Amino acid sequence: MVAAFQVKRKVTKKMIHLFQKKLYLCNLKNRKKIFLKNQIMEKSKIKIVKSLFSNLYKLMVVLSPFGLLLSIVFFIVQGNESARLVENLKQIEQSLSTRHIGIFPDYLDEINLLLAETPCTKENDSKIVIFQDVLFYGMFYNGAAFKEMIKQIAELSSKGKRIVIAYYDNSNNMRKGQMFREVVQESWMHQSDLGKLSIERSELMRKLREQNTGERKNNFHVADSIVSEKYFVLYRDDKSNEFGNRVKKILTPMYDMSRNDYTLFKKLDEIKNRYLNKSEKEIHFCDMYDMYQDVTNELKIFFEQHNVKLIPLDNYLTMTCWSNGEKVLFAFPGRYGSDEIGFLSQDVSIMKYIDVMLEGIENIATTEETTSR
Repeated sequence: MVAAFQVKRKVTKKMIHLFQKKLYLCNLKNRKKIFLKNQIMEKSKIKIVKSLFSNLYKLMVVLSPFGLLLSIVFFIVQGNESARLVENLKQIEQSLSTRHIGIFPDYLDEINLLLAETPCTKENDSKIVIFQDVLFYGMFYNGAAFKEMIKQIAELSSKGKRIVIAYYDNSNNMRKGQMFREVVQESWMHQSDLGKLSIERSELMRKLREQNTGERKNNFHVADSIVSEKYFVLYRDDKSNEFGNRVKKILTPMYDMSRNDYTLFKKLDEIKNRYLNKSEKEIHFCDMYDMYQDVTNELKIFFEQHNVKLIPLDNYLTMTCWSNGEKVLFAFPGRYGSDEIGFLSQDVSIMKYIDVMLEGIENIATTEETTSR
């Protein structure tokens, strides 16, 4: 019984061993099949990709002119869409009641555009209102734009348009001509030196008062001229290249005989050459001062001849502006090293504010004129 059991156990183990061996061989065979199948698939993929690229290349060669044409059409369409988008954005910007138009002197062309759009009809009898710190506003930074501005003002006046210019000119107070000194100091000196200039001028005035019992205005002018010359020369020599380039730009002729220009521009060229057409080392503070003063005097004569109402002021206005009754371009004067920022507006409230300012200025001017009589 025991022997029979042992024989049966041996047979069972042998059968299990044979089954395991058969199972192993079956698995190995299946693995080989899967491996071969994967290899075949990879090779097929490579063949398909190569075939695809080959056929695509042939197609591109055949259709290359047509493809190029399609590309050109596509870019043209995209370009037109972009142009339309930019134009729409510009229209939206221009439809705003007030918008930023740049810094001085970049917006001088915008002033000329505003003057060119000014209606000269019986229905629109509004006057052109101009607030400027100086009559030669922009002349030494963009001569061409300044020239166009003067021509448009004269033309509008000849068509019967009323024009009023209020500007800074302290020629009637005890510090006569100080405005021209300030323009030279702000334009032709280091901004960081202006504080030193003021301190040194005050100290020198004190010394002059001790030595001279004459009028205080003379002490001021003498002290201001001495100290201003010092810091003008310092800037001129320190910024030699910049100084020279600015002088050359100013000396660019304005008068064009072939265009039958106003003789005003010829006179302005003569003034500029009289004071600046020489060696840079020979240009001094008094040359700039005298040039600004002579230019202003010529512009006064020109405007008066063209029936432009001039209102000189003893102080700077809070802003500069050019208003034609429908639009106004205004800018805030640059101080403390800042740029003069310009805005264009159709805001009625801003134009009303300018009208109120003008009314106040005219009342003051009338009162001063009556008092002087």
